[in-house]
Amino acid sequence: MRNTFFFLLILCLLTSCNNGNKNVTDDPAVKKVKKQAIRVAEDYAKGKLKDAKKSVDKDGIIKLTGNGIVYFIDPSRIVMGEIDEDSDKDAIVPLYVFREQTPLLTEHLVLINKEGKLTNVKVMDNVLKIIAIKERMIFAEVSKVASDAPSFGCEICREVVKYQFSGDTLSLIK
Repeated sequence: MRNTFFFLLILCLLTSCNNGNKNVTDDPAVKKVKKQAIRVAEDYAKGKLKDAKKSVDKDGIIKLTGNGIVYFIDPSRIVMGEIDEDSDKDAIVPLYVFREQTPLLTEHLVLINKEGKLTNVKVMDNVLKIIAIKERMIFAEVSKVASDAPSFGCEICREVVKYQFSGDTLSLIK
């Protein structure tokens, strides 16, 4: 009886988390764009490194190393949505940059999809985290203080800002 109750409880929890909806990442078009975004990010990082070496850990996090610098790409942190005026899925890929064990910065590659090909149009290095892409706006968390300040990134030093891509330019919206 106890095992049956436990089994039913687990089954209810699993089905309630799923809500019966198809996961967006199951969409083949989204998977294709995400795979291409990872490739563009890898090429970008390899271009910054000398004799780049690639490895992938059990969680799928990609590590590119060379000349004392390490780039990490976490595919689960890629944010996708419509950034420019067309209806193609665009992407923002965060790259976590370290020198040996010391974190240097996070770079966010803004990739615009033109006719099925992602192109890196901007590297954002002043952003802590991309929150979402909604209504062709990029919502990002930034620090109110400079990156070399001791309080950079602290909880009370953060704010949410909006960016918009127009033409070929990414602009901060006031």
